[in-house]
Amino acid sequence: MMFKYVNEDQIDIELKCTICDEPFEAPMNCATCGNTYCKSCILKWLEKQASCPSCRQTGAAFQPVISRVVRNQLNRLLVQCALCKYTGIQRSNFNDHISGTCPKYIIKCSNNCGWKGVRESHQQHLITCRQNPFPNSLSKFSNIVFILILSTLLYWIFRRGDK
Repeated sequence: MMFKYVNEDQIDIELKCTICDEPFEAPMNCATCGNTYCKSCILKWLEKQASCPSCRQTGAAFQPVISRVVRNQLNRLLVQCALCKYTGIQRSNFNDHISGTCPKYIIKCSNNCGWKGVRESHQQHLITCRQNPFPNSLSKFSNIVFILILSTLLYWIFRRGDK
């Protein structure tokens, strides 16, 4: 997991999975007893045992939790990014933080030159990257074209010399 919960000990126990003891991820309810588990937790459980962990009903069906109240409570939980240590991110906004603003997240160069590095170094990289008029892929292509032209010229020069 790329984040940890802020004040995890203050998170309502009703929002935690009894299998992993973490706040629910993709919560699923047992249709028989109504107990809730993380989707990944209950799927792993069912691989080993064919019954609900709480009611022990064999073949119990599990359904996604669709209650907005529960989902909103889970989405509002505050997390800290494990990469940049920024706190105060709502869990529902964490993916936006990673994909758009986390300075420590590894990204590729926007010029497709092959560089990979942390987002906070990207602007500095772009200064040197833009000084190279040919990105790596274009540079390789131009080298191939140059070799083809040179070999064609050499072929014609040597061929004329044979006459």
